[in-house]
Amino acid sequence: MVAKLFGIKVEEFGIGLPPKAVKLGMWGETEFSLNWLPIGGFVRLAGEEEDPSLWEKINPMLRKKLFFAKPAWQRALVTVAGVAMNLVLGILAFSVVYTRLGVPKEVGQQVMVSQVIAGSPAEAAGVTVGVVVVRVKGEQIDDADKFVEMIKQNKGQMISLYLSTVDANGQRSASETVVNVIPRENPPEGEGSLGVGVVDVPIIVYEQKAWYSAPFYGANEGMKEAWGWTKEFGRILAHPVELVKNVSGPVKVVQIGQQAADQGWIVLVRFAGIISLNLAIFNLLPIPALDGGRLLLIGLEKVVGRKRIARVEKYVNAVGMALLILLLITVTIKDIFWG
Repeated sequence: MVAKLFGIKVEEFGIGLPPKAVKLGMWGETEFSLNWLPIGGFVRLAGEEEDPSLWEKINPMLRKKLFFAKPAWQRALVTVAGVAMNLVLGILAFSVVYTRLGVPKEVGQQVMVSQVIAGSPAEAAGVTVGVVVVRVKGEQIDDADKFVEMIKQNKGQMISLYLSTVDANGQRSASETVVNVIPRENPPEGEGSLGVGVVDVPIIVYEQKAWYSAPFYGANEGMKEAWGWTKEFGRILAHPVELVKNVSGPVKVVQIGQQAADQGWIVLVRFAGIISLNLAIFNLLPIPALDGGRLLLIGLEKVVGRKRIARVEKYVNAVGMALLILLLITVTIKDIFWG
């Protein structure tokens, strides 16, 4: 849309990356296609990789519709438009979620199990990561320190843990399960008597708004969540070890998407918002073949010269694309064999 706004001929709009699987049809002078590599999409613009030695030989009437002939600021806006749409789509998805749920309010805290050690009493009793400890021996638990202290006081004794679950929206289930467990008196070093790790997490309730004001409150909360995820993605990118451990490909995305769908459309819409924001930030990285890499090259034109950049751009992007495909293959293998 931005390319057409500036009068640039759009030759192809592709869903996925080549090789091409099927031609979906034509709209004006633009071909729509479905491609085999499911990692985003692309827009092929006329004159995007034109040989600089031919620039002056092209008919002026034709040249004005070519990408290379446009000023740097227009080419930069065309490049960043896809990123902007990913960002807008993410905010829109979160806005829909909060329009439906209401404004989230933190009304307290609860204790969630963040780790269950293999071979521990907790694992044997059926305690799993993600459950919330509501009570221990009938006594209400509202912070991790209190939970740890109660376990210490009951080493070697049978105790009952009242557990609940929390959904993707932060709301605790009304139902509870009870497990009986005996904390160890002499546990292995670093494991604790019960063999679990716990963290404090907020208790969230949602305040419903009138139908006419709900979309405005939803949009406000949607922007807040988008900003929160943006900071989280930035934090992960700043820690390479965590990034490598958490990076996943299409296989994992589909698996998580199916799990989200099983929890209802609201969870699925939020997941779509997270993926969209993830794509926006990833695409802005200054890596060849990504939009961030293209923006970097546009910026370097002022230093190196437009024609010099154009001569090497297609080779730089080809190398970047090869590395991205290699990354895709690697993470897909990881997702299939190691989850």
